[in-house]
Amino acid sequence: MPAANISALGATRKMLGFSRRTVEFERATVADLLRSLQTADGRSLYDNLVCEGRLRGDFAIVVNGLSLKSDQLTKPLQGGEEVVTMAILRHLHGG
Repeated sequence: MPAANISALGATRKMLGFSRRTVEFERATVADLLRSLQTADGRSLYDNLVCEGRLRGDFAIVVNGLSLKSDQLTKPLQGGEEVVTMAILRHLHGG
């Protein structure tokens, strides 16, 4: 069975309760992988990071060193991928 190495940074680490794990899956997409990862609140990581089928703007997913665009969650996974999930910190400029 194929597997992906998942690294969770920052807020996603807190959601998942781990920083690194290898996850086995049957042929799947990034979205399917996110749906299979349960978070501490009982929802899936997909439910926490995705809104209306698109990755929320305050999160990023990197697969094999390439950042996915918000509409690329249907990217197929073959096995052996390095997947990193993280929150994006945005700096607010004030006056």
